[in-house]
Amino acid sequence: MIKRGDVKGCLAGRILRIDLSNKKIWTEETKSYAKKTLGGRGINSLIMINEIEPKVKWYDPENLLCFGAGSLVGTITPGACRVDISTINVFSGGKGSANVGGFWGPELKYAGYDNLIIVGKSKNPIYLYINDDKVEIRDASFIWGKNTFETEDILRQEIGDDDIKIALIGPAGENKVRGSAIIIDTAKAAGGSGVGCVMGDKKLKAIVVRGHKKIEVAEPEKFMKVVEKCYQKCKDEPNTRMMRKAPFNLYSNPEWEGWNTNIVIKNGQDDQWGREKRIRLMNPVTGIPSMQKGVRACYSCPIGCMPFMEINKGKYKGDKGEGFWINTIMGHACRFDISDPEAVVESWLLTNRLGLDGDYVAAGLSWIFELYEKGIITKEDTNGLELDWGNSEVLIKMIKKLAYREGIGDLLADGMVEAAKKIGRKSEYYLIQVKGQPSIEPFRIPKGWALAVSTSPVAGRHLRGATMGSNRYGPKPRPGNFGVTDYRNQAKGVVWQGKTKELEDNLGICNYVGTWSGANFLTITDFVELINAGMGLHLTEEELMDHYAVIGRNLEKAFNALHTDMSREDDIPPKRFREEGVKSGPYKGFKIDENKYNEMLDEFYELWGWDKKTGMQTRTCLEKLGLKDIAEKLAKQDKLDDN
Repeated sequence: MIKRGDVKGCLAGRILRIDLSNKKIWTEETKSYAKKTLGGRGINSLIMINEIEPKVKWYDPENLLCFGAGSLVGTITPGACRVDISTINVFSGGKGSANVGGFWGPELKYAGYDNLIIVGKSKNPIYLYINDDKVEIRDASFIWGKNTFETEDILRQEIGDDDIKIALIGPAGENKVRGSAIIIDTAKAAGGSGVGCVMGDKKLKAIVVRGHKKIEVAEPEKFMKVVEKCYQKCKDEPNTRMMRKAPFNLYSNPEWEGWNTNIVIKNGQDDQWGREKRIRLMNPVTGIPSMQKGVRACYSCPIGCMPFMEINKGKYKGDKGEGFWINTIMGHACRFDISDPEAVVESWLLTNRLGLDGDYVAAGLSWIFELYEKGIITKEDTNGLELDWGNSEVLIKMIKKLAYREGIGDLLADGMVEAAKKIGRKSEYYLIQVKGQPSIEPFRIPKGWALAVSTSPVAGRHLRGATMGSNRYGPKPRPGNFGVTDYRNQAKGVVWQGKTKELEDNLGICNYVGTWSGANFLTITDFVELINAGMGLHLTEEELMDHYAVIGRNLEKAFNALHTDMSREDDIPPKRFREEGVKSGPYKGFKIDENKYNEMLDEFYELWGWDKKTGMQTRTCLEKLGLKDIAEKLAKQDKLDDN
């Protein structure tokens, strides 16, 4: 641990602990955890690896459900609203994590808590009510079975305070559907790793928070100057104006290169979608953009990228909600070959309402559609439904079956890997999954993206290192950037992006105002200045990147090693993308070259300080980070390289 001053600001100061089995509530100080990891996801990871024994499974009472508001959350830092939700991953058995914005995280800080750690299980449905120092475990039988929209409305009426902030689950979480999400502020979904499934398993329907306390910073005048500079940078960044129209800004252009590089069609059969379908879906007059009624922003956001949508015609007319995002186009449209704008928006609204992870719905159900197409399953297996590509009505029916475990939905609710074992007949080949979690991500064309998704410690998600910017959107080499299809230098970009995302999650800063989205948004220099002025530390950029940006990734990797048998093989893209090439378009024939990918993976491991051959962590790496105790735990399980 680097000794660069004491933590003097930004933190609420306490971690709230709740034992649902024994109905116990207590607190502890945050400072010692923040000194090691800064905050947010880092604190969650540190608590998990120290307190969850390797034998514990996601459904055991001893599993923790951890909510961590980043250290800058609740200040006026641009985008400082993010919460990390960590638990045992229901798919991989290793580290699970999902990140979400909105207003719930700042409210937790204002109530006086940086992190909320939940252990145990309730026998009956309950919800938590946190109002500053008043913390109650309340009966939730009156909202159990309600969808997310209904639950939020009922709780606001019950408590009588419009300013409460709510994190909750829908019917999918109650039914322990593996791909369940935790929904915050009506429409912000923490979807990965099955965090909603764990919350439902604990019989925890909702967490209501109200706070009235202040967040103090170490050096107010200095901090304010840094914040003003950061807001000006966001204002001057061209992508700010572009992202206010997202996701329609890019996808409304049928010639946009992203249509060629980051779309997966029909569960991976191709990576190219027809131009006429793009135009129908994204037509500004009759397509999805025509349903946008406005844009909403999360706490302290200089952008405002959350479209508010209302379906304006057809059988779903009048249905509305906020938060429609790019993944819905990639997942609910392209993967199912659906170009009906109203149906795509309705499928997204239904997914949120039932408390499902949209990526899980897209990846898992498109797999079942392909099995039906290939005759591996029939109408007898699908309860009479014809799972034809382009059939939006059937997709909506399947989403409901999944959430309520009806018919074939019950088979799929326990996870697609388990479903493949029961179905057999080579169905597992067509399942696009990484470390057990179904994935909607592109692999064949953007090589850095493939590396980031395949090596993600939380299984098959792109936000732990996937590169953005010009290197994704064009095949032509640029100075210092070898283009989207090249293997060269991709590992460096993925590791750098992984480090910066670690910092963003620990600080609670949204990725979209950070290093991911534009050169003029917040940089490492800005992070250092915000930390030093806000928290009262005296860090350098090198210390931030070489220590605090590295320690969290190592905690997660060590957790995976202690709790699972993950190996180098689990960091390789799905077999389908190594054997089948793109069938059409400008990248026809492209697929993963295993030799070149493995060279890229070697470099990735070396850059993190891990053993190149096995991918295992080294004693040198962990002890340098002050994690000697973690190294000893790994050594006892023979999961440490002693170099």
